[in-house]
Amino acid sequence: MNTSRLFLAGILWMSLLSPGELPQATDNQAALVKQSSIIFAGTVSQVAATSFAGVPKSAQTIVVRVDSVLKKPAAVSLKKGDNVTVEVKDPAAFQDGTQATFFADGWIFGAGVAVKEVGHEILPSGGTPVAAAGTGEKTFGQLQQEIGDQDLQRRVATADYVIIGRITDVHQWIVPKSAAARYRTSEHSANWHEAVLQIQSILKGPKVKRNKMIVRFPQSQDVAWANAPKFEKQQQGIFILKKDQVSGDATASLGGYTVDAYTCLTPGDWLPLSDEARVRSLLKK
Repeated sequence: MNTSRLFLAGILWMSLLSPGELPQATDNQAALVKQSSIIFAGTVSQVAATSFAGVPKSAQTIVVRVDSVLKKPAAVSLKKGDNVTVEVKDPAAFQDGTQATFFADGWIFGAGVAVKEVGHEILPSGGTPVAAAGTGEKTFGQLQQEIGDQDLQRRVATADYVIIGRITDVHQWIVPKSAAARYRTSEHSANWHEAVLQIQSILKGPKVKRNKMIVRFPQSQDVAWANAPKFEKQQQGIFILKKDQVSGDATASLGGYTVDAYTCLTPGDWLPLSDEARVRSLLKK
């Protein structure tokens, strides 16, 4: 049985719970999916160990071989067969050979990937429990879609602009002297870059005088910024934008004019064009 089927088996197993227990289990699982940026199924290969140098080893760190990746940011390199260090909450729950689905957030990225556990589900051994017909139990994909729609609706509702457009230029942001005192620098510096966004359609937001906008984004792969979308020339899509309140300067220079700078900082703030109908539908609610 592959890990995807094992994971589904774990979900279907909840249908065997009593009616009073089922809603809580579903809610807990939905909460784990929503809280986690990285979700994968894997097999524990070592306990009290780490998968690469630079990760502090402790009784709470385990090495897990990835069997399937269920969710991750585009910037994080993670695939089947990789070894991942997981800092777990209860190391007594794991031993060599334990198979589980790990709900996690990024921790350290370098020669490998290390994550911190948000939660986990031990995968059942043996056969797959058969769900009773008509239980209405949600699969992982359905949970993701439901949570995704809820998050997306919240994002577009709080956005200053929702734009369909294309990136025509990308350059490093030169911090102006007037903003130097406010510019945040540390070992986790963002390495801010600016993307020039050619507007093709405004789904939300007031009209603009020019058909272009500045989107400021962190090019850094540091753990503090690894999940933020990175942009390249000719990249097209749907941009969910807010006025820049992070970099230290809310304005930018565009064609000799001073304009507002916008950010697009979290996964889901950029979407492919294939999601246009979905976004338009949520904007109507």
